[in-house]
Amino acid sequence: MLNPLRFLSYLARYGRHPAFCQRLRRPVTIEWIMPFVESGQRVLEIGAGDGQTISFLARRFPTKQFVACEQNKTQIERLRARCKSAGTSNVTVVETDFREYAQDRPFDLVYAVDVLEHVADDFDFLLRIREMLRPGGNLFLHVPAPGIAVFEEPDHVRPGYEQDDLKALLEKAGFEIRRMGYTFGQRGLCCHHSRVRMSRLRRMIVHLLDLADDNKVRSEIGVIAARAEHPTHDPRE
Repeated sequence: MLNPLRFLSYLARYGRHPAFCQRLRRPVTIEWIMPFVESGQRVLEIGAGDGQTISFLARRFPTKQFVACEQNKTQIERLRARCKSAGTSNVTVVETDFREYAQDRPFDLVYAVDVLEHVADDFDFLLRIREMLRPGGNLFLHVPAPGIAVFEEPDHVRPGYEQDDLKALLEKAGFEIRRMGYTFGQRGLCCHHSRVRMSRLRRMIVHLLDLADDNKVRSEIGVIAARAEHPTHDPRE
């Protein structure tokens, strides 16, 4: 059931976010990672796309350092144009496969939204992220859950993850789970994939109602995991 106070809180915090006229996963991402952006200094987005999320964060936190990793040339052009239009000078765009990116310093936060289901060797991918995080640094993942037909795409190497499987994979890679849960409600799931044109205001209302509703459906999973300083076993064994 929708909590009115929670809805008003979301409206005050995210009501002007430009992502509300696009995909629900963007405001979901911002809601989950905002505290870790505030407390950290260096942030990496893997698969930054056209840069809506990272440009918003860069404007909000002008003293933080952001790196956007993307290999699609069309998306990179849009990303650079968006950052230029927003006047953000604290975003470094890296045009490469994430696994080939050699950073100069560790990150406080790494996030990847709907990326892991495209990666054949997801375990090695997580190990690479762990190497790029400082001890105690945080990772945010957003992935589909299996069995939701609207998320089935040709370039997905797996249909998604169950929460238990994702938890086991992250722990094996040397992470500790801080928060995990389903992120979409029924309104957002329908709106996210609707082919019906809707006004920005209507999309914003639908998304806010969905974000503030505790009743989620098993469609997509969000997880915050911290790099464990002392893993229970060697992640590479």
